[in-house]
Amino acid sequence: MNVIIPMAGMGSRLRPLTLVTPKPLVKLAGKTIIYRIVDYICNNLTANSKIKTIGFILKKESPQIENYLKDSLAKKYSFDIMFFYQRKPEGTAHAIYCAKNILKGKVLVLFSDTLFFLKKKVNLLNKIDDGTILVKEVKDPSQYGVVTVEENNIVNNFVEKPKFPKSNLAIIGVYFFMDGLSLLKEIENLLKKGHKEKNEYQLTTVLKNLTTQGKKFKALAVDDWLDCGNPEQLILTNKYLLNQQSKISDTLDLYKSQIIEPVYIGKNVVLRNSTIGPNVSIEDDSVIENSIIKNSIIQEKTSINGAKFNNSLIGRFVNYKSNYSSVNIGDYSNFSENE
Repeated sequence: MNVIIPMAGMGSRLRPLTLVTPKPLVKLAGKTIIYRIVDYICNNLTANSKIKTIGFILKKESPQIENYLKDSLAKKYSFDIMFFYQRKPEGTAHAIYCAKNILKGKVLVLFSDTLFFLKKKVNLLNKIDDGTILVKEVKDPSQYGVVTVEENNIVNNFVEKPKFPKSNLAIIGVYFFMDGLSLLKEIENLLKKGHKEKNEYQLTTVLKNLTTQGKKFKALAVDDWLDCGNPEQLILTNKYLLNQQSKISDTLDLYKSQIIEPVYIGKNVVLRNSTIGPNVSIEDDSVIENSIIKNSIIQEKTSINGAKFNNSLIGRFVNYKSNYSSVNIGDYSNFSENE
């Protein structure tokens, strides 16, 4: 099986946190978003040994992303890693088409800003339908691609961000295809005709056409679906992960400080005269002094003094000494009330 992961988005809704570090490389509770996604599919949707190649679709060449993925994933798992490039944002179907060289055989497509969880492991390779679409019931389906289903959860229609939804089953951005070549041919037809919806080549259009041709896709509901697309959602996702597993490194240097779990505190963190938590992630080699911090995400090698943070995002190599209550600070920032 081949896996395709489009990650060509700019992460603009998370800026300035993502001005230097791409969104998939942001860490939540000690692990990057993209690492969590790949690790989960290897252990819960299929056996790692069944994955032949993972193709990552980037906006452009990026040594930072490419080296990280090679170092963190290829060394742990046995699959090959390839990179493809979507130079212009022309939609989800076009993004997948950029990886046409591996659109063959069984193919899993999933997008890089979504974490999801199932109560039971599912081996998609054992399914007998033409494919599987992972979905989740939502309150406002007009913000998502949605499906309607008939008997046995077979999908009978796909609609991209409907104004008047006929279903509350949102597509979470994970798709399994038994025959990648059929998907490729239908995307090529779409591109040849120039058939765009909302100014882009949509994967939902491709799926709708394949369904009309007789292909049967089954909807599989996930138990939890977490979005990492904007600051509010990223903080909620971090909270969810911390509630699954709170962790404090035994290398913590603690002085006159209180920790309110759940928290994640990485290696070689220093806490001085501070209250940390709940729902705070602090990555490796950071120093926190004279601060009260809750519901926040702090990346590695950052120094914070005098903060009273709630619902905040702080990047890598930040030097902060001020008194704002909620911030979003990008990497390598020097943030002082005296400047």
